[in-house]
Amino acid sequence: MKGIDTLDGADALAGSEIYIPEEGFGPLEDGHYYHFQIIGSAVVTKDGDSVGTVKSLLPAGDRTLLVVERSGREVLIPFTRAICIDVDTRRREILVDLPDGLLDLNEI
Repeated sequence: MKGIDTLDGADALAGSEIYIPEEGFGPLEDGHYYHFQIIGSAVVTKDGDSVGTVKSLLPAGDRTLLVVERSGREVLIPFTRAICIDVDTRRREILVDLPDGLLDLNEI
């Protein structure tokens, strides 16, 4: 943070929230996203059916799961290229190709 150049200065900010404009974030490698770009995105099947909205991301070993709010329940969808076939951060939409039964399998 500009102007903070001592440990005492940094300690004074402990517990504070720091806001950075989106343009302040650097670009990521293709296929990588900041959490704020994914959370709140609509999840839609390749057939155009709404699955729900991304509520959060859940680390699961070397993978990440999308926690999707669906009709008052949560479903977990692996955030992989095989399933999440298109991520449009501008439209805030994730196009998915779900294996049969996935939505029923892990509904919590």
